[in-house]
Amino acid sequence: MADWRAAGLTLASGAPLPDALPAAGLLVPARGGPAFLVGRNFDALYSYNASENYALAIARLADLVADAGAPLALATPWPTDDPGLSRAENRELQTLLLARRHDIGAADGLIGAQTRAAIKQEQQRLGHKPDGRAGQKLLGALRRDTPAGS
Repeated sequence: MADWRAAGLTLASGAPLPDALPAAGLLVPARGGPAFLVGRNFDALYSYNASENYALAIARLADLVADAGAPLALATPWPTDDPGLSRAENRELQTLLLARRHDIGAADGLIGAQTRAAIKQEQQRLGHKPDGRAGQKLLGALRRDTPAGS
């Protein structure tokens, strides 16, 4: 946490980072959106359900329960120009990536490192910003861009 403080990070309110958390990693799930310092509790939530959205939602709910006076809205709003995907849509996206011969494993609806790498390649090929994010824009583009022989 000392490293994060030295880098100038504070709570969204501007208050200093708490001493209660011994170590934390920075999670930025969407470019231009909110950033979160996450610790072991986040890891435990993520291990139960391998979804950053799930783990962040449960962690945020826990924060709100612990501090009933906390504002409901995040200090930095979530970018909304490209809505996320459901698990079924994640599977469809993975199926489309597999059809394009990307080695991502099974189409299980869980977006991991191999799927993100394939997403970046397809985003670059399509002229999109290669950020590795699974969203509606990419899914729509891949639906329209069916490879020959499929």
